[in-house]
Amino acid sequence: MYIGCREGKEMFNVQIVDDEPIIRMGIEKMLNWNALGFEIVCMAQNGKQALEQLEVEKIDVIITDIEMPIMNGLDFIKEVRQQEASTGVASREVVVLTAYEDFEYARTAIKYGIAEYVLKPVDIEEMTQILSRLKERLEERKSI
Repeated sequence: MYIGCREGKEMFNVQIVDDEPIIRMGIEKMLNWNALGFEIVCMAQNGKQALEQLEVEKIDVIITDIEMPIMNGLDFIKEVRQQEASTGVASREVVVLTAYEDFEYARTAIKYGIAEYVLKPVDIEEMTQILSRLKERLEERKSI
């Protein structure tokens, strides 16, 4: 299990942000990411660490929890969107993967333009469908 980034290939790059190592590892091991056209290149324990990774790594998809120490997922997404707006970086696809059904969390996340709000535990089929939709959107954006 690592924290940090590794070099991506010719695939869409994914960042996983969750304070629980077992969740990060579970997300990483649940799918054959490469077969779906994705590569996990960064993992972070909180939003602050994830922002630092975004400064040096091209990320297409962020999968983040909400409740984390230091910087929570909603503050992280808000900061990502502000940076994208100020720098002109293309909007990243964000998937919130959380145990919280709280409507306020969902409403705030939607306000920040997330792609998906998914409750834990997520199954392989659901995650595969989400990634297929994201891949279509990313490929459309790439072809423009």
